[in-house]
Amino acid sequence: MATNPPYSALHDGQSESDLELERVETQASPRRSMSVHTRHSTETHPETKPPGFDWGGSWAWEVGSVALAVVGLVLLVAFLVTIKNTPYATWQYTVSPNTVVSIIVTITKAAVLVSVSSCLGQLKWNLFQTPAPLYHMQVIDQASRGPWGSMEVLLRGIFGSKTGSLTYVGAFLTVLVLAVDPFAQQILTFPSRTVAAPNATAFAQTSQQWHVGDSEGSEIFLELPSTLLAALMSGLLGTHTPLEPQCKASSCEFPEFFALGMCSKCQDTTSQLQQKCQVPEDGDFWDYVHPAFKETPTNCSYQSPSNFSFDFEGFPSFTSGFGDVTYDNVTFYTSSWSIRPRENETILGIQTPIVSLTEIDYTNPVIYTLDNATAPPTKPLVTECAVYFCERRYSASVYLPATNTSAPMHVVDTQELIATDVPEESRTSYSPYPVHFAPPNGLATLSKDPSYSIDHQTFNSFESTMMKMFNTSTDFSTTSDVVDMTIFLRKGNLSELLDSMSTSVTDVLRANRLGKQIPGKTFRVETFIHVQWPWIILPVIVTVGSIALLLGTAIESKSCKAVLWKCMALPLLSSRLHTTTPENEIGSVHSVDGMTEKWKKMRAVMVQDEAPHTFREK
Repeated sequence: MATNPPYSALHDGQSESDLELERVETQASPRRSMSVHTRHSTETHPETKPPGFDWGGSWAWEVGSVALAVVGLVLLVAFLVTIKNTPYATWQYTVSPNTVVSIIVTITKAAVLVSVSSCLGQLKWNLFQTPAPLYHMQVIDQASRGPWGSMEVLLRGIFGSKTGSLTYVGAFLTVLVLAVDPFAQQILTFPSRTVAAPNATAFAQTSQQWHVGDSEGSEIFLELPSTLLAALMSGLLGTHTPLEPQCKASSCEFPEFFALGMCSKCQDTTSQLQQKCQVPEDGDFWDYVHPAFKETPTNCSYQSPSNFSFDFEGFPSFTSGFGDVTYDNVTFYTSSWSIRPRENETILGIQTPIVSLTEIDYTNPVIYTLDNATAPPTKPLVTECAVYFCERRYSASVYLPATNTSAPMHVVDTQELIATDVPEESRTSYSPYPVHFAPPNGLATLSKDPSYSIDHQTFNSFESTMMKMFNTSTDFSTTSDVVDMTIFLRKGNLSELLDSMSTSVTDVLRANRLGKQIPGKTFRVETFIHVQWPWIILPVIVTVGSIALLLGTAIESKSCKAVLWKCMALPLLSSRLHTTTPENEIGSVHSVDGMTEKWKKMRAVMVQDEAPHTFREK
């Protein structure tokens, strides 16, 4: 009894009766049977197309990935070269330069990992072309999946496990890639620098002439203009604000320049003071003390190195009622202080000062005992000073307005100036002609321009004003006709006070209408993009290392004729393990650790000419 063919054997559109008829016809005509068979055979087995390029079984994707990594590296270098040392203010994009670097490095790192992972995946197949511990399949496969497995390969390499040098290189690159991002963050820094600011304004003021204007002059003969008198007072009182340059920028540089000014010089001459003392003729005061004090030389005269003479006669007359007196001990409190001005007296090497000053300070007590009853008294403290016209040289300097520098212009040298054309009658009458100055002893001026001058009125007024201002004392009847400056001069250091006064007057002379402006260079602070090239070394090493690893893995795979399974898991699913010892059968193992221990001891080789692929124990 004939059986119906299965449903799968029916041709599309044919019924069972049609098939039965076809069978009978075939039996009746063998030729037709062959024809039909041939037709069916043709329909059932169409012509197969030639196989295409095996992308998965080649290194095409890996070559593309390392090529992408190289392109990323080239783009990174090109980007860094483009933006290096450029002002950050010119960066007009939403994302920061660091973000761009991070994106490029991330793409490069991802491309490197693709190639390194594939190479590690292939190396586990290459390893088993010769007998090797079966556990190495697990170790290398984990290394191809990330840093943790790669660390295990490196650690086991340290402890002696052999998985191949290329495997160590791949594992090292996988771990090293983790440090690429932190290194990339260090490539760019944004420090500040000083650059030229061509549109800003900067100048310092100076002058080598002074001529009082109609609005500045005084109607009183030999009276200083108000601006100069205020400069004298503010300098002595310590309220002077130094003349600062104009600087409309973050910082300004000014060249060396020269100016007409006032200078001062002081020296403590106490040790050079000549002292001559005598016993006073009136000895009534000593009737209350020991007879030895009658021979005490208390009447003294003094002469300074500049030939200025002064006397202190009879201490008792000065201190009556203020001394501490006992039979064998006498203490005098003189409380004497004064400044004695002089006109045009050579002093301290200054040939023609405006005024010369001698400060006498006898405020320390004078103590006598029986041991020093016949000795002269201690000398008073004497300071000699000179105030004079001079030429000032200001050094090249940098001025920073933001720091509120109060004295940006620094004087590095001065030279005395002597009036060369002052007729005698001009000291008592008005002269329209200026007074010119020149250095003493035929010296050359510090400046290349030797022209220094001041009007006669101001020149003569300086001397008369200072003679009155500095004639001060605490025990003499003569006091200042302008203002009593005793309280200020006595409490301060005379050298420092005169220096402040001279600077104050010089600043007014520099800023007068006949002066000129010294142009300066202007600078501003800007943030710029700085490239730290050493930090790019790690991305370069990783990229070059991935190329070397790919070449090494490809050459090794070709030499051992291994199929490029790479990271595929399907070959493992279709393979089997042929063991020669029953205890190594997988069915006898019931724990992961147990399997791991057995695979560490088992050595196997992959046999590719068997179907399915076989790992045979050796």
